Amino acid sequence: MIGVLTSNFSFYYELITSLKKREMPFISLTFHQPIPPNVKVIITTIEERKKINFENVLAYKGGDIGILIDKAILMRAGENASKKIIIGIDPGLTPGLAVFGNGILLRKFLANGAEDVVNFVALYAKEWGRENLIVRIGHGARLVRNRIINLLREMDICIEIVDETSTTSADDTLSAFSIARMSGKLVEKEMVVEPKEGEIKDIQRKSRIVSGDITISKSLAEKVLKGEIGMEEAIEKQRKKLH
Repeated sequence: MIGVLTSNFSFYYELITSLKKREMPFISLTFHQPIPPNVKVIITTIEERKKINFENVLAYKGGDIGILIDKAILMRAGENASKKIIIGIDPGLTPGLAVFGNGILLRKFLANGAEDVVNFVALYAKEWGRENLIVRIGHGARLVRNRIINLLREMDICIEIVDETSTTSADDTLSAFSIARMSGKLVEKEMVVEPKEGEIKDIQRKSRIVSGDITISKSLAEKVLKGEIGMEEAIEKQRKKLH
């Protein structure tokens, strides 16, 4: 069990909101009561750390609350939070991500796009160090995959492309889960990000499905594929052209 012990209300509210969102069991503690035996790790602020006589304490120094919770999960399991982190990515317009620390699933979720994925990985690289991070990305959605890879290569992070043929799932986070647990081929060069004719036609087909009646132009489809604009924005631009 994770214990939350702080008098800082804004931090407390943000922390428990994140814990509830991730459906993570926790207990709220006070400084005037004994710590229950089922509490394995306590989260508090850096200012209040010295007031807590407990072995496993995580003191928040600012930054990403999600990473703080990830560290608590590792500490709760008796693991060293400084060891290997593996991030699995199922590429697509809304990529699925799964994060493992020392073989323990820390979280899985959907990102808003390639840039969102890269920003998330950058946070982890900053927190744990690039040498402790492995990114495994599925081989599908070629353009999104390659754009993510090229952006990550600028950060000098270990990247592997995984054959995700056997991991196909309607849930992109479950696919990311499987991808993270499979070894892949190490990426050693920059990837091509020029759209192919078939990929353009597929995006046009998807625009009809999303809008119900609008087929975006090839130039707009290329921009969607390159991540320059989103599908909704492309459909809106096409709709304005028609009227």
